[in-house]
Amino acid sequence: MMRPLLTRVLLTAVVLLATALPASAASGAARAPQKITVYAVPATVQFMNHADDRLRGMSTNPFSLKEQAVILNANGQQKGNGPFPGDDMLYAFTIYGDAKRSAKIGTAMFTCYFQIAKRATCEAYFDLASGLVLASGQVPFGAKRFTLGVTGGTRSYFGALGQAVSAPSTGNAQRFDLSVTASPR
Repeated sequence: MMRPLLTRVLLTAVVLLATALPASAASGAARAPQKITVYAVPATVQFMNHADDRLRGMSTNPFSLKEQAVILNANGQQKGNGPFPGDDMLYAFTIYGDAKRSAKIGTAMFTCYFQIAKRATCEAYFDLASGLVLASGQVPFGAKRFTLGVTGGTRSYFGALGQAVSAPSTGNAQRFDLSVTASPR
């Protein structure tokens, strides 16, 4: 008689536990993606040409280099047009909430480090009223459209994941469609 009672108690406990787990897991689940469209207008741009570092590297490089692959000629001048590997650019933007740019809603900063084939790894920081959204990814030099992965944030965007899709807008503005899913705290 003791054994059937123990079996029923254990079965009841398992059923109660099984029904409680999905409810607690759902309360800790990520929220639905938040869609934010912002318009970025360049405020400042700073290009850092690291040709002097490349020249120093060519003169003290322990590897045998193929002459046609070298981007510096014998006079220390760069071959072709940059940006070249090692160069970097800093972009500062004013962020607006609409295409007419009627009200400033934040700022953004992009830091882009160039590698080969005029591609850069860019890190973006969108500073909005609800918090900071962090994004990064590869961007070809001069690209009008690109996508960055959202990799985190602060306050409302703490633990955020998603993407930032960039497309040209009117004038010199760039539109960013941010799709952000923030982790619950």
